[in-house]
Amino acid sequence: MDASQLLIVIPARGGSKGLPGKNARILGSYPLLKWTADAITLSGLENHQCILSTDSEEIAAIGDGIGLDVPFIRPTELATDTANAVDTINHALDWVKNNRDFHPDYLMMLQPTSPFRPPHIILDAFSLLIENEIDAVIGVQPVHRTLGTLFYADKKNNITPLEQQTNVCTRRQDVRTIYTPNGAMYGIKSNIVKSQKTFFPQNSKAIIMDQIQSHDIDDLVDWSIANAYVNSGLNWRSKNTGGSQLNHAQ
Repeated sequence: MDASQLLIVIPARGGSKGLPGKNARILGSYPLLKWTADAITLSGLENHQCILSTDSEEIAAIGDGIGLDVPFIRPTELATDTANAVDTINHALDWVKNNRDFHPDYLMMLQPTSPFRPPHIILDAFSLLIENEIDAVIGVQPVHRTLGTLFYADKKNNITPLEQQTNVCTRRQDVRTIYTPNGAMYGIKSNIVKSQKTFFPQNSKAIIMDQIQSHDIDDLVDWSIANAYVNSGLNWRSKNTGGSQLNHAQ
């Protein structure tokens, strides 16, 4: 599929309190970055531009080594724990505009900490974005709960349900599924992210992903689970014959 009007940004900062150096780590036999890079390669998208946005020389070198485009080192003010992802993406949009005269209609943010996002999800998300009258596509995972069984807790761990219900339903098969963003997929029209400064505009469509596809690495427990998925073969690379062709492409 022609994606000449698409900019893909892989944001990978060097600092992380939950799991120090996570974006420079090796998952299975491959750099964590390579999982996302290979998924993009196998997605079926053509003529797009993809850049790695990082503040780390180490991560930049890893990205360059696996064939990612690393055209700049991200400003330090966009690489703190409190940095806004939207600002990071808009920085990348401004950079390609000013340095490459590239004005993409569409933007996709693919975080490397979601390594089990399969290639077809990338293609499906872009197809949804360009073929429907929508402003954004957001990766989500199901939460089989009602608002009456989701709670706020105060400092003393007293809990209050998000919504009061007369009959609290807890059986999975009896509840209407709700969804939460999983961090694995953000696709959006460039003018929307520039003007509204959000990845969640009102006119959005969900792309539903399962538990493994949605797995996000934030701390050591998440990292251990990710390695278990790799070792057990429960991931797209093990199941995708095209993925095996990239297994030794460094």
